[in-house]
Amino acid sequence: MKLKQLKNWIQAHPDNVPHCYVVAHAGGAQYIVEIEVRHQLEPLRDDKTDEVMHFDNVEQISAKLKKLGIKKATMRLLDPYDEFGPADPSCKEDMEISL
Repeated sequence: MKLKQLKNWIQAHPDNVPHCYVVAHAGGAQYIVEIEVRHQLEPLRDDKTDEVMHFDNVEQISAKLKKLGIKKATMRLLDPYDEFGPADPSCKEDMEISL
């Protein structure tokens, strides 16, 4: 989902703000934002380049999402190589955060 699409969605339906996930990969240095659309996650993309937007820290994400009117998100840590966790290869940890 492009940033402009998300902005238009929120402006058109301010009472129906989509759920956002801040995704960090274990060992990774950057974060991405995924938006839940029809029970599927879509990465937030740049309007001009159509590439997935990467953020260096949570403060950058918070500033970007606050401008759109999003007040909370779910921080999701993905660790596909956790050998002590469940056998599910998509091992993840979620935590609700306020922006």
